Amino acid sequence: MDDDDGVSVGDFCGDVCGDLIVVCCCGAVCGDDDSHSHSKRRHTWAAVACCCCLLLVLVLALLVAAYAFVVPVRVTAYDAALGRLSLVAAAPSASASGGINGTGGATSAAAAISYDIAVAVDVRNRNWWMAVWRRGPLDAELRFRGRTFARARLAGAAERDKIRVMRRETYHLAAAAEGAPVELGPDGMAELAWESKAGVFDLELAVFGEVHYEAHPRRRAIRVVCPLRLSPSTATAPAAFHRVHCAYV
Repeated sequence: MDDDDGVSVGDFCGDVCGDLIVVCCCGAVCGDDDSHSHSKRRHTWAAVACCCCLLLVLVLALLVAAYAFVVPVRVTAYDAALGRLSLVAAAPSASASGGINGTGGATSAAAAISYDIAVAVDVRNRNWWMAVWRRGPLDAELRFRGRTFARARLAGAAERDKIRVMRRETYHLAAAAEGAPVELGPDGMAELAWESKAGVFDLELAVFGEVHYEAHPRRRAIRVVCPLRLSPSTATAPAAFHRVHCAYV
């Protein structure tokens, strides 16, 4: 099976093993011509022993490399579609700051937004020898300027997916709401209004979960963030979205 760079692990290992075995065996049997059968048998057994020892060393090295070192799963966002994302309402809310007369204080802007977003999430096992099991729930958040405005569960705790070697599991997020409250602040609301006018939104998708790698006792966390640059899509005019890799945080 090929890895991300298109290099076949099997071909690579086969070439290396073949070259080393040829060198070893030739060193044992390609000596001076000996007319005595005893000497020929001795060289033959030496070649067999050399090749067997070399193969054993190579197998042990491959097993150590395969199980001792873990390649973290790669999370990828793709096939994202934005139906709408708009500011529905904004109202200043005053909070007391402990004045003498109980008056005065700071004012924060609370916003309500309408959204409809769908995105597919791939979790790929990049290890070429060990399988990966997903443990516990797999959750996702959608954020604008660092503020979470939607949460979704991609997979439940009871579902324990096994991701085989160099394979992937796909999960789907679909979130929609009318008038969902979110603390954007004045700058956030102004940015959302500007991006809405421009028709391009810069969002973030955060994914959280845990996985268990084969032959490793402890679980490892998945905490990644994926940048999403989305334009509104319709059924007749879908907006293009390129697959993006998520970064561990």
